Amino acid sequence: MDAKVRGYLPYIFRSFQGFQTIDVKEFHSDRRMELHLASEQSRVRLCDKCGHKLGNMHDRYWVKARHLKAFNWNVSVCFYREKRWCENCQKVRSEWIDWLCPTSPHMTLELCWWINRLSEITSVLQVSKLESIDKMATYKVDKHILQRLLQGYKIPDVTHISVDEVYARSPVQQKENETRDDLFLTVIIDHRTHKVIWVSQSRRKEALDTFFEMIGPEGCKQIKVVTCDQHRGYGESIAQYCPGADLVWDRFHLVQNFNEALNEERKKEWDKYGSPAEGDDLLAGKYRYIYLTKSKNRSALDKWHIKEVMSKNEKIAYMEIIKEQFHKMFDCTTELEAKEMLNECYEWSVQAKAASLVKYFWSLMERNELWNYFKHKITSGVSEGVNRSIKTLKWQAFGYKDMTYFALKILQKCGYLNSRHALAWLYNENA
Repeated sequence: MDAKVRGYLPYIFRSFQGFQTIDVKEFHSDRRMELHLASEQSRVRLCDKCGHKLGNMHDRYWVKARHLKAFNWNVSVCFYREKRWCENCQKVRSEWIDWLCPTSPHMTLELCWWINRLSEITSVLQVSKLESIDKMATYKVDKHILQRLLQGYKIPDVTHISVDEVYARSPVQQKENETRDDLFLTVIIDHRTHKVIWVSQSRRKEALDTFFEMIGPEGCKQIKVVTCDQHRGYGESIAQYCPGADLVWDRFHLVQNFNEALNEERKKEWDKYGSPAEGDDLLAGKYRYIYLTKSKNRSALDKWHIKEVMSKNEKIAYMEIIKEQFHKMFDCTTELEAKEMLNECYEWSVQAKAASLVKYFWSLMERNELWNYFKHKITSGVSEGVNRSIKTLKWQAFGYKDMTYFALKILQKCGYLNSRHALAWLYNENA
């Protein structure tokens, strides 16, 4: 076939395996161009369903697929796609075109990779507007590329990991056969690189089991320290797969649970002595954060407030001393020193008859998960930072209905499943 094209064509217009560019049509008023292709006679036709070689031609149809923009012009690729008999499927099938996107056959793979690259920077909605492509098509294309990258993804070797859950779905999206645990995603982070290395569905024990089974017994043996909150399922999974690792309860969650117990005691005192009718509402719930804040972080007005209450209520005075002592405990350099300070907090709670605090401190007395903090001085603070990025990702997209896609986006934005890291693995494998 004689080609009509004359002169130089950029490589991006010649990278269609099995086809030749025979004509370029330009439409200056619309700022678009069409590349017309012709199939090479020597090309082997394969079934787009099973991959087997196709037989005699049955029919063909015209395809117009979107391609990458050039010089700010919209570019389309036009060609005939053949339908042939497949002996394996026992049906007439379309031929496989390796440079077309399988999920959106009216786009080239080059455009799909570019859409995926743009989605690392902004939301799918903004990418669809920028490239003038339907939002749903953009989402499907981005998900397809991420799943393709995931096939070559290998979890890196790690020794210190942080495990935390992130709230992924609202109760409205909860299905009949699900529990509240299924509304979360389990996020595993490498302490050394601060990168997300895996995301599992739900926050059940099985979610963390999946990660440990993927890295295998040898990978589990390499893990020395795991930080997480006091979630029972995570603890059971770590004990089963990484018995040699030290489990460290995160300081942030320990303080959070302590504040809840402290606030319960404030509520009890308010119920006993609080009386807004008399103008004495210093124990009311609107002031609860004053009682939970460290003394050095209070304003002058807050300091007057707490001093006024302590002068009238002995139990509140006890609780103030216990709170300051508990926070100082995390500054201890040795486990023995920390145990002595926790014992003092427990004894003072008994003297103050603060049942919620007594119960809380008693639950910590013999737990190695607490004392491991003073051995390694490590927290899951990195997880809280990553959780902030994940929330921003969710806000940017106005939420996600597809949890598999959400997990892939977390790996893309906060991990290695992006053009900076994953493509390097892909090129190395193809080399």
